[in-house]
Formats: sequence, structure tokens, C-alpha cells
Amino acid sequence: MVMNAVNYLYHIIMGRVLGPVDYGTLSSLYSILYLVGIVPTSTSVAIVKFISSVKNDTEVYSIYKALERFILRLSLALSLLLLITTPLTANFLQIKDVWSVASVSLILFLILILLLNQATSQGLLKFMGSVGPGLISSVVKLGLGLLLVILGWSVLGAMVGVIFGMFFAYLYSYFFLKKNMQETKIKPFHLGPFFKFALPSLLQALAFTSFFTVDVILAKHFLSPFEAGIYGALSTLGKIIFFAVSPIISTMFPIISGRASRQEEYGNILGLSLLAVVFLGGTVVFLYYLFPELAIGILYGKAYLVATSELFLMGLFVLFYSLSYFWVNFFLSVGDTKIIWVPLAVALVQIPALWKFHQNIREVVTVNLWLGVLLFLVIIGYVGYNSLKIKYGKR
Repeated sequence: MVMNAVNYLYHIIMGRVLGPVDYGTLSSLYSILYLVGIVPTSTSVAIVKFISSVKNDTEVYSIYKALERFILRLSLALSLLLLITTPLTANFLQIKDVWSVASVSLILFLILILLLNQATSQGLLKFMGSVGPGLISSVVKLGLGLLLVILGWSVLGAMVGVIFGMFFAYLYSYFFLKKNMQETKIKPFHLGPFFKFALPSLLQALAFTSFFTVDVILAKHFLSPFEAGIYGALSTLGKIIFFAVSPIISTMFPIISGRASRQEEYGNILGLSLLAVVFLGGTVVFLYYLFPELAIGILYGKAYLVATSELFLMGLFVLFYSLSYFWVNFFLSVGDTKIIWVPLAVALVQIPALWKFHQNIREVVTVNLWLGVLLFLVIIGYVGYNSLKIKYGKR
């Protein structure tokens, strides 16, 4: 929760210091990071699943070392691909500073190797190993990034802050695991079952990540630089809902996964987690409905007040998104992977829909809201359909 608060503070401060035009550039670069980070995100979910399910130190260490080799190769390949396509990306997003776009490739590499350590710690239920790196990264990128922006480095300064933040976070995660994970003899671990689970997780991550990245990227491409910056701020304000509830969901996942694998009761964990998500998300949406000008004015400043009428709609979209994300993660934690086709199908509709309807900020938000409602209703139907097969408590 603290880490998400710092991340949110980062975007607010950068939005104020950079102004709408440059903040639109920063938001689009972050959206690229979210989008290309789909692979590590999905891999992270699978790592938590496997680590939390094994029963001895030898299995944990063997899984970790096998995944370490795989993820290192993957990170190098993806980062190189992203670096090669930098000119095309900069042209599509109408960004003149190519170095800012190129920095995304190095950040992706650091994200990949860091998430292995974080996910392993989460699977071991080592709280500080999972949360600590994120907190370090957030604080460093805020402090150093703000300093460099003030010194005149603009968007590139903000990205350099992210690079150093990720680097120090990785160092922390490395030494934390070295202290808390026992090194043993390595037993052969075949990655086949891991990939079998990771593929549905990848599709799930692809679907959900696209919902709050594709819109920002296409807004930067289609809208004016000023409007793209306003939309970037609006999107970030909406994401405060997801920032607030995501720690609940990420904590719920390994607990329910472990209990389900041992055929233990998990209904109370599911119920309390759902109540917390609804309460936190609903509270933020209600505040956005009552005080939209106050929320935007205090957080981003007067330059962004043109987005006042769209804030409540954006909040509703992210609330439906978060609830859908909650249920999909629950089903994945108990081994039901069929659910991932639902968000993937809806996500595939988003790109052509936004490609056609993007005349202004309101139109983009409305498209997202309708798709968010559709996704939620279909998933709730899936929950009802499976209620006779999935018993909340003992399976």
C-alpha cells in the first residue's frame, strides 16, 4: 500500500512539474513499460503459484535457479528487441526525444530480473522481500527523477530516475533472497508444467494490462499533445483505485493457492478480500463523483481541470476493471484457467474500438467504461455458472 502511494505521488508530482504536454509523453512511455512488461508479470504469477505450492527448500531453490536462467535470456532478448524498435515507437507516439524512448529497454531488463526475486519472496510469504524492492524503487525514482527534471532533464530525467530506482531495488532483492532462501543441491526441474500454467497467466496479463495501457498509447497517437497529457493524468487518477486494491489481490493469491493445493478452507479469505476491494474502490469512486474538481485541482493542478467531467466515468471503469481482475486471479489461484479467455476476448475488442472512436477524451473514456462493464458482467456470469462446482470453503 505504501509503495503504491509513493508511485501515485510520483505521477502527481511529475504531472505538476512537467505540465500536460511532457506528462503525456511520460505517461505513454510508462504505458509501453506496462505493455511490454506483460511477460514478466505473467511469469511472476506463475512463480508465486509454484513456489507457494512446494514443500521443501530443495524444490524451492531448484525452481528458482531454473527460472533464473530462463528469465535472464528472456530479458536480454526482449530488451534488445525494444531497443531496435525505438525509432518506430518514437515516431508512432510523436516523441522527439529518442533517448527517453530508448531508456525503456534498459528499464524492462531490470524489471524482468527483479520480478523473479520479488515473486519468489511472495511465494515464500516473505513480505519485505516482495514489497521492499518496490518501495525502494519508488522512493529513488521519485527523489532522483524529480531532481533531474528540476535541473532541466525533462522526461529523460524522470526515466533515468526509474533506471536507478530499479537497480537499487534489484540489489536489495538479491541480498534479501540470499539471506532468506537456503541454497541446496539443485535437482532437475522441467519448465514444462511452469509454461503450461504461465501461458494462461500471460493471456490474462495481456488482457488486463492492455485495458490501462492501450488507451494511453492511442491517446498519445491520436489526440493533441495537450489532450494526451490530460488523458494521461485522468488515467492515473483512475488507477488510484487499482493501486489501492492490488495489494489485497496479490496477497490473497498465494494464500488461497496454498490452501487449495492442500485442500484446506479458503472461503473466509476470499470473502474478506472481496469486501475490502469493493469498499476501497467504491469509496474512491464516490469521492470522485462528489468532488471531481477538488480531486484534480489538489492532485494535478489547474492545468488539468478540463478533465473534471470525465473523472467519475474513469473511476467507474477502473472499479469494474479491478473487480474483474479480482475474480480472474481467484480462479487462477485455484487452478481454473478457462476464465482467462473472457478478458482476452474483451481486450481484443478495445483496440479497434478506440481506433475508431477517439475524437476526444470523453469518447475514449466512454469506450473503456462500456468495455469494463461488459467484462465484469460476463465474469460474474462465469462465477454464477461455476458456483455449483466451486465450493467456497472446501473444494
